Amino acid sequence: MARRKGPSPSSKGGRGGRSGRDRAQKQGKAEGRRKAQAEKDARARGKQLSKLDGREPNGRVLCMYGSHADVAFADGELGFCLLHPKVHKLFGLCVGDLVWTEGNGPPDDRIIVARTERRTELRRTRSEEDRVGHVIASNIDHLAITAALHEPPLRTGALDRYLLLASVLGIEPLLVLTKTDLAPMDDPGWEVLAPYREIGVPILPTSSESGQGIEELRAMLRGKVTAFAGHSGVGKSALCQALGLVGAPKTGELSHSGGRVRGRHTTSIAQLLELPSGGWVVDTPGIRAIGLVDLSRRDVAIHFPEFEELEACEYSDCLHIDEDGCAVRVALDEGDLPEARYESYRRVVEAID
Repeated sequence: MARRKGPSPSSKGGRGGRSGRDRAQKQGKAEGRRKAQAEKDARARGKQLSKLDGREPNGRVLCMYGSHADVAFADGELGFCLLHPKVHKLFGLCVGDLVWTEGNGPPDDRIIVARTERRTELRRTRSEEDRVGHVIASNIDHLAITAALHEPPLRTGALDRYLLLASVLGIEPLLVLTKTDLAPMDDPGWEVLAPYREIGVPILPTSSESGQGIEELRAMLRGKVTAFAGHSGVGKSALCQALGLVGAPKTGELSHSGGRVRGRHTTSIAQLLELPSGGWVVDTPGIRAIGLVDLSRRDVAIHFPEFEELEACEYSDCLHIDEDGCAVRVALDEGDLPEARYESYRRVVEAID
């Protein structure tokens, strides 16, 4: 009986080579299909926008509900508008988008057909691995960072990441201190804010209880689109109510579980609220894990302005972590750079893969 011959090493290698080539071919075809679809979508967007050439957008998205959106029109009317089936695929929509709508009936019968190009985008990541994030608001002029010195205690690390986010997006930051009725001006907690005054961050003390700073805040927000950002429980909702925002969210109670003071989320979705005195405010859900996207490790230092005032490091590509001849580390050791700010910088750099 003849012995059955097994596959030779060369034939195994041949099959393995063919398998590798097959995978490469499949990946190449998949990439080609994605590229072709992207080009097709780009042509479809261009075709849709060409139909609207010469027409100004007539609405602003106030809140998203899947296939519908609340829209404020230029004439002051509000509508619950249906999205054209292709709008999400071709453009994507979020709070703050300026849109074109079509339809001759009442506002609720109008259909959103396209949006303008966004000036700015505020993104939130879902996890540390999420390097893209999703857009929660657009066309923002100010990022009003709300924080309290107490109840809950001020977290400078979160504040630094919000300031970094504003710098990356090109949005003017504003630090709004809430609940100042619980922190008199002689409170030692105010000393924590000294580094932020030195780098020129506007700081406005407010109290929803006493009314301190509310009129000043109204004046700063007038005619602008402002995103309120901050951890839950710092008083964003109470501040919205004090400002008289139309549809301001209800305030929530603080949670003291586990020995930590945290806020209960009262805002479940982002929405654009109108200021009676003029302007709009984006009220975003409380964000405990603040994510940054599209930022390289070597670019982080650009967004810490106090670094620019120091002498140049010995090496131009210094990350200011453990390199020799680092001027930032020297300034830190000599007390010329706040340790808390440097630690925030270091954590951000080390978190970026």
